[in-house]
Amino acid sequence: MLEFTSHKLLVFDVYGTLVDWESGIYNSLRTLFPEDTPREEVLEKYAAAELDLQMKDPSVAYSKILDLAWVQLSVDLASSMPPASDAERFGASIPTWQPFEDTVQALHRLKEHFALVVLSNVDNRSFEGTHELLKCQTLEARNSRYPTVTPDSPFSLILTAQQLNAYKPDLKVLETALQQVSSAPRFNLPHPSPPWAVEPCEVLVVANSLLHDIEPANLHNLNSVWISRHEKNIIGTNPDLKERGAWKWRCETLGDLADAVDQEVKEKKRVAAAL
Repeated sequence: MLEFTSHKLLVFDVYGTLVDWESGIYNSLRTLFPEDTPREEVLEKYAAAELDLQMKDPSVAYSKILDLAWVQLSVDLASSMPPASDAERFGASIPTWQPFEDTVQALHRLKEHFALVVLSNVDNRSFEGTHELLKCQTLEARNSRYPTVTPDSPFSLILTAQQLNAYKPDLKVLETALQQVSSAPRFNLPHPSPPWAVEPCEVLVVANSLLHDIEPANLHNLNSVWISRHEKNIIGTNPDLKERGAWKWRCETLGDLADAVDQEVKEKKRVAAAL
């Protein structure tokens, strides 16, 4: 029977799965829109602008994508052109977006059982700020099954859109990540040393976005966990993918996934002790 612990490695989306980016985006952008504009509309318009910019030129850093999206939305809404500093401030806001309250503890519980890999549509500098928020600070230190990039980090490997020169849902993003954890990584990109030689069947994608992560995992024949966040998120939703149920497991929060893994491990130990 396929179980969570049948896998060795979890590939994480960050923004939307671990970090409440929609609140950060909405709080910054809502002043561009008429006062009575629903939150859902603001986020949908932003998501469309973001995806268009990413697909046009994947070499543009994510912080600059935000800057350009701000300007594009201002033009589309025929609002008065805001100062350039406003757009730049939005682009620089990524490190201020806060993790969901269950995220940090859940990550540090999961690292006891798996290698955790970041695969994120972000630039390196912006992720540095987010990474600090996800490190073990006040929590009791937990052992990691695999070496992590720093002793207080939950992650064993970090891959960004800037490093890969591509944005999800481009399938080559996940394809490259699979290569980097295989026995033959590209040595010009971040990779474990020595190589892990993890097989695709041992990789589990953990994400909120059906469009950016769950469907690419499905197309690569990988198992996935949809962190649905109670279906409150707007960006990356897709009614067709939701109806199809492209994920293997669904958890409302990352904490729920950590609970399920801990329960699975506990049951295995119980069974082993009874033999």
